This record gives sequence, structure tokens and C-alpha cells, in this order.
Amino acid sequence: MQNGPILYVGGDDDDRYLVADALKDNGCTSQVINFENGQALIDYLRAATERPFIILCDLHLPQMSGLELKEIINSDETLKRRSIPFIFLSDAVHPRDVEDAYMSLVQGFYLKAKTYEGLKDQLAAICDYWEKATLPGERTSYS
Repeated sequence: MQNGPILYVGGDDDDRYLVADALKDNGCTSQVINFENGQALIDYLRAATERPFIILCDLHLPQMSGLELKEIINSDETLKRRSIPFIFLSDAVHPRDVEDAYMSLVQGFYLKAKTYEGLKDQLAAICDYWEKATLPGERTSYS
């Protein structure tokens, strides 16, 4: 299946490498585009014409939090209508963060696995789910 790029926001260089490598090891052919902060992602989304496959986002980002980033997307009618799956993948999670994330309409929240194999399993499950999902504006055929 041909998918748009996977957008990864946050993390350090090691995190970005591990996520991209785990996706590749899982057979994912989507390009992984990394962003250091939320504003860079917003700028990209506003300029891009291709629909991204998913957004993977750390909760803790420089300049604005992942929650603030999701709220900006939600408040921008054009970005909101693109219906890009937004998933938190974070190193640190507090119960209140999870509650706030789901109240902001994220499609998933994962505590990043501590091992490479665990990360591969998480990303495989995420990608498998969204490859099978039908999103607004997609052609569907029922058999």
C-alpha cells in the first residue's frame, strides 16, 4: 500500500533514528520526515499538498507542547479537515496528560517502548491499523 509520509515531531537525534529505523525494519516504505518543534510541523502542513500517513508526536516539545500543537491543528479548519491521524509517542506519561490528549481528539497515545523490539512492535501495530482505516476523502470500494 502506498502511503504519504510519516511525520515525526520531537525526540532527539537518537529517537529520530530509532523510529525511522524501526519503521524501515517493519517494511514501511513511507518517507519519515522529522520536525524538531511544532511550529515547523504546522508550517510544513500548511504548505504540503500530499496527505501525510500519520503524525507521531512527542508530548514534550520545545516552544509548544504536543498538546498545544494538536489544539492548533484542531483550530485550523483546513488542517483539521485533512483528518491526519495524530498519535502521541512519548517517553514520559502522566495520567492527566493522557486524559488531556484524548480530550484534544488524538487517535492514540503510547508510552514509547524501552527496547528497540518493543518500539518496532508499537510502530507495526500503529501502521497496520492506519493502513486499514478509511479516512474522509479517500476512495473506497466494498466487496
